[in-house]
Amino acid sequence: MKPNKFFLPTSTVWIGKLLAILVFVTLLAGCSSKKDIYYCPMHPHYTSDRPGTCPICNMDLVKKEDPFEHKDHTNASSSLQAAESLSKNEVHLAETSSDGNSKELVLSFEKQQSIGIKTELVSRRNLVKKINAYSSVAYDPELYSALSEYKEAVRSSEFLSPEIIRNLQLRLRQLGLSQDQIKIWTSGARDPSELILGGKSGRAHIYSQIYESDFTTAKVGLPIKFKTDVYPEKEFIGRIKSIDVILDKNNRTLRLRSEVSDPSLLLKPQMFGDATIEVPLQKILSVPTSAILDTGKQKIAYVQTAADRFQAVSVQTGKNIDPWVEILSGLKEEQRVVTESTFLIDSEAKIRFGSDSHTH
Repeated sequence: MKPNKFFLPTSTVWIGKLLAILVFVTLLAGCSSKKDIYYCPMHPHYTSDRPGTCPICNMDLVKKEDPFEHKDHTNASSSLQAAESLSKNEVHLAETSSDGNSKELVLSFEKQQSIGIKTELVSRRNLVKKINAYSSVAYDPELYSALSEYKEAVRSSEFLSPEIIRNLQLRLRQLGLSQDQIKIWTSGARDPSELILGGKSGRAHIYSQIYESDFTTAKVGLPIKFKTDVYPEKEFIGRIKSIDVILDKNNRTLRLRSEVSDPSLLLKPQMFGDATIEVPLQKILSVPTSAILDTGKQKIAYVQTAADRFQAVSVQTGKNIDPWVEILSGLKEEQRVVTESTFLIDSEAKIRFGSDSHTH
């Protein structure tokens, strides 16, 4: 009997099956070793190898499907492409600003709304800085003794050398009295015993401690309000009379001496309380404190250069006058700065531009 020409030997069939099995195993190994990829639907350029949230918008990351594994995932693939297209339309980079100096971030109006961006003008404002100072009713035997000695020396000046009187006066200056205050205390208008026995003639003397950072702000003549827990409903109003000339090296503070109205003589020596000093500041170039980002190396703000463009600029700040901060340099009047979602814009700029996203 002649062999059928269509009949394959048994060994050939087994070899074919073995090859098919090897190919299948190879495909399975490749699929099992492949890592999952997760992406942000709003920022598809951000990917991760594990579930989590997007650092830009805090949305949950979505697993990226492999089209070769599931042929019926056409809709997921098209959604990813649509999200990528939307992101490219909403957020893209401008390598240089209109002045050609630094990079800009471009955000569509819809994108600005979605992350909650708000802006405000850089303006000159009339502000009031409040300084809160730990205070007490004066009890100062050292100053009392120095004033008494000086008064006695002035009365006996014909028997004393001018150098002795100058030295006594220098001691009073070291204790914080100005020349005008020395004249007042030694002319009879003030009785030095008020410093150890309490106020007279409807006034009380208040000592307050302010930090050296507030020294340039506090001035003689500014109004002061003193309150104590002993009389929680009362507020004693007065003015700063003098400021010490020597800084306390231990706690970096200066002492203020004030006089407040106390017609009922309620305040007693060494009674504790808090003083509030209100300092009017005229036409201060300022922005909300939320507009400033402190990177550790510099402070930056994001200026809106056009309806859809934002640029990071380095700024120098001055006094903090909550909720405002003084601008010394880096911003100009009538510029518009981001005051809300500043951190989100900065994160977006860092992801897209890298570490050089800030102007230096």
